[in-house]
Amino acid sequence: MLLQKIRDHAQGWFAYTIIGLLTVPFALWGINQYFEAGGPADAAVVGGSKISLQEFQRTYQQQRQRMQAMLGGNADPALLEGARIKQQVLRQLIDERVLNQLAHDQGLRIGDQQLHDALVALPVFEQNGGFNNDLYERLLRNQGYTPAAFEEGMRQSLATAQLRDGVVASALVTPAELTQVIALLKQQRDLQYTTLSLEKYLAGASVDDAAIQDYFEKNKDRFVNPEQVQLQFIELKLAQIAEGIKISEEELRTSYQEQIAKYGRPEERAASHVLVKLPPNAGEAEVEQARTKVQQIADSIHSSAKSFDQVLQDAQADQSGTLEGANLGVITQGMFASPAFENALYAMKKPGEVSDPVRMPSGFHIIRLDSVTPAQVKSFEEVREEVAKELRHQQAENRFYEISQTLANLSYEHPDSLEPAAKALDVPVRESGWFSRQGGEGIAANSKVVDSAFGEDVLKRGLNSEPIELEPGHVVVVRVKEHKDTTPRSLEESREDITKLLRQQQAREALAKSVEMLKARAAKGEHLQTLAAEFGGEYKNAGLVGRDAASVDSTILAAAFRLPQPQADQVALGSTVLASGDQAVFEVVRVVPGQPDALAEGERKTLVQQLGQQTGSGQFEQLLGSLRAKTKIVVYSDRL
Repeated sequence: MLLQKIRDHAQGWFAYTIIGLLTVPFALWGINQYFEAGGPADAAVVGGSKISLQEFQRTYQQQRQRMQAMLGGNADPALLEGARIKQQVLRQLIDERVLNQLAHDQGLRIGDQQLHDALVALPVFEQNGGFNNDLYERLLRNQGYTPAAFEEGMRQSLATAQLRDGVVASALVTPAELTQVIALLKQQRDLQYTTLSLEKYLAGASVDDAAIQDYFEKNKDRFVNPEQVQLQFIELKLAQIAEGIKISEEELRTSYQEQIAKYGRPEERAASHVLVKLPPNAGEAEVEQARTKVQQIADSIHSSAKSFDQVLQDAQADQSGTLEGANLGVITQGMFASPAFENALYAMKKPGEVSDPVRMPSGFHIIRLDSVTPAQVKSFEEVREEVAKELRHQQAENRFYEISQTLANLSYEHPDSLEPAAKALDVPVRESGWFSRQGGEGIAANSKVVDSAFGEDVLKRGLNSEPIELEPGHVVVVRVKEHKDTTPRSLEESREDITKLLRQQQAREALAKSVEMLKARAAKGEHLQTLAAEFGGEYKNAGLVGRDAASVDSTILAAAFRLPQPQADQVALGSTVLASGDQAVFEVVRVVPGQPDALAEGERKTLVQQLGQQTGSGQFEQLLGSLRAKTKIVVYSDRL
């Protein structure tokens, strides 16, 4: 419907917001209520207002369509049909009713000019860069809406948006709150840490045959050869088709002549000007006065009473605002909407010539031709290969489309073989290597091929696939040649994986024990640097660092800033596992709060705006919650 189109023009962050968060009427989501005639049953009753089941179902379907469009093939049907999304939709509709009533009680109204400005700003009604009334009425008519009803809905949505903006914009951030936030954001911590490498513990880990066999017996279901397929396929490449196309000498030269402007640079002219300016909508008397003045200037130049440079200097020094002079640099044809200036410039024969007065919308110009750079065109021989490559590509595109269509038709008409298509197109039927659902090499590295190969039609029914575009100009059709089901692996086949797994497990356990021992000794006062040497770790004294210090691993940094502040004459001690599997033991020696002057003025203003927005949004949520609590709401969940 129309409102769906409006929302589809919203930016990505907006579309994601409406999925999981509260959406209020300024999103124009509640307009549907003005077009509903009611139904045989209600989804909810909010105070004295009913939400019909028909309205709920329509809004729910819109939400599903948005999520389907955003998630595409990754959309989980259980999510789209689940109770959670239905509850979100109903809650949004209830919130709209509650807010609409408050906006009405507060006397919030939208004037005609406000409505007009909001309406013409909607992209769905734009055509040729502006609002199009015919398009507006046609789209509404196609959806069965009248302009009056639609605009009344917009008035209500804009009024509730005004309500929200008023609450959010009125939120204040006190100096004390700002100082407190800066103290936290710009806080620094005196940090030192020791890192123990998992690799060292792996090197010392050993696993015997008994442990390997025991693990295998207990976890046989984990050790299987995955399901695999081997494909036959026909491949079409635009580049290969282009290589085989021959271009005649006549075609090359004809194409060169047709596009000769593409292979050169047009003539360029540099100019200076003196302008007698005219105000917008100048009257006849003002135009004649300017015309007289510019003619006098032109006569003085042409009679050699004054040079153009002298006139240019006079214009640049003029304080009346009616004269202007400048070096305009290079002027290419087509630069001005009105051609008069360029016509006069390109009519002059040699540098130094000065034109007669030229009327333009801005006033009357006197133009001097300063220099001419002749047009330069590359010869046919210089661009021969470029022209040939372009022609081959153009002809190959047409041929590629025709061949692709033939391939699609033949692989569909003969679904149990690729041979008829291969014979008709004179291309080979190729074979892939074996690969699983995780993909493989060659075309099997493409997820589209893997999905098709293990899909219902190709794998289960044994049919040719539809043409699969791997990239622009590269298409394949595949079919399964052979298929292997999942099979159990023997102990010997699994031995390497089990050995690696058990060594990893043993190394991590040993590393964790070392970390606990190191922490216990550090807690008793032993220095991390001494312990690092004993445990074979790497010690680093990072000194005072902020939350975004690039010199410290981000995992260590995040964990260090989660520690409580150390007590007097003590350190705060912690440990964390890094992404590599290594582990770090760290100490925070002291904490230095951020100072109010730690932020530049621009950063400070931005922070105040962000805090105000955050505070205001929180206050609006509280207001909405309070309104819901005070409003009698009856929900018929069994009807959803």
